[in-house]
Amino acid sequence: MCFVFIILGMESNLSKKLTWTEKDPRIALEKGWVQDARFCHAFFDRCEHLAFLLSPEMHSLAMYAVEFAASYGDPHLIHRSHSVLAHAYLNCGSMFWAGKTLHDVRDQALACCPRCRSEHLRREGDLLGEQRAGKESIVALNNALAEGGEELTRNERGRIYFLRAIAHHHVGRRDRALADNGRSVELLSLSESRGYFPDIAAYFAVYLKGGDRDQDRLALDFLRAFGQRIKGQRGWRQMRTRSNWAQAQIDARLGNFRKAHRHFESAWSRLLAEGLPREATACTLDRCILLCRAGEPYGDNARIALRLIRRCLRDRPDLSVEHQSGFRKMQDVLRRFPENAFRELVAFRRSFIAPVPSVMAERFETS
Repeated sequence: MCFVFIILGMESNLSKKLTWTEKDPRIALEKGWVQDARFCHAFFDRCEHLAFLLSPEMHSLAMYAVEFAASYGDPHLIHRSHSVLAHAYLNCGSMFWAGKTLHDVRDQALACCPRCRSEHLRREGDLLGEQRAGKESIVALNNALAEGGEELTRNERGRIYFLRAIAHHHVGRRDRALADNGRSVELLSLSESRGYFPDIAAYFAVYLKGGDRDQDRLALDFLRAFGQRIKGQRGWRQMRTRSNWAQAQIDARLGNFRKAHRHFESAWSRLLAEGLPREATACTLDRCILLCRAGEPYGDNARIALRLIRRCLRDRPDLSVEHQSGFRKMQDVLRRFPENAFRELVAFRRSFIAPVPSVMAERFETS
């Protein structure tokens, strides 16, 4: 019994250190916490969790991950910290810097242990998948599985299968995508520190079915149950928002357009409230795609979409020059050529990286 209390005390102490470090990363260096490999790994886990939620503080924390690992001096930690930083760059849309971060440590990582090689190849596969290089991504992820071998945990294998499913989807191999998603759901653990993956993996599995209304209904049931299951857990509000966003997509597919618009609006307002304006903007683009899909009356819907895009520009003074130009082009198309708006919006949405995969836009094209 005494041993149990000691373990619980250690876990509580580690959790407090992570909370303090999130607020002020320098404190971990000043107090020497970075000399504890267990703390570093827990901090890296937290960085990856924030990346999944696309938390605004993610990028700056990932920079500290590299500094922490360098201070500790262990090559395994150094390789993983660069992997975490590359993941952060990838999630904020900086593919160039993600690629450079991986390239700079590639030789050392591949010359290290099987786990380091597998981790590095998994990140390369993730980057290639984001770049829509599906076949190359599959090769890298296959190598990640082979290099890691028996040393990989169930969760590590599950994450590789999840990424490979997305790559299979991009090259049109839906059966293989579904099979890999099934494997990821079986392997990933809800109790693991990054155990939020199986929920999205399970949703993705039914989502990829595409065009099957029964599968869509199953996805809706899953998302509702998912919302109840995560309630109260750390980050559950952001995850609930992501679920509502996904639910809007499925409602649209099922023809529940009023519900879809209601869920889009709810997700948009929550994303803004949670300090994620970039994702709120992508959510609005998804809603505009729904408004302008084939077969819909162009006049009224185009005017609503135009109003939503004006709202995006008003709410996002931080938009890059490139994205501002893109939104103005969308405004011009909606005013002058509304019959072309759907195609232009889908193309623009694919260039606008956000947490919900851009394959969402593709789904409307098969409606």
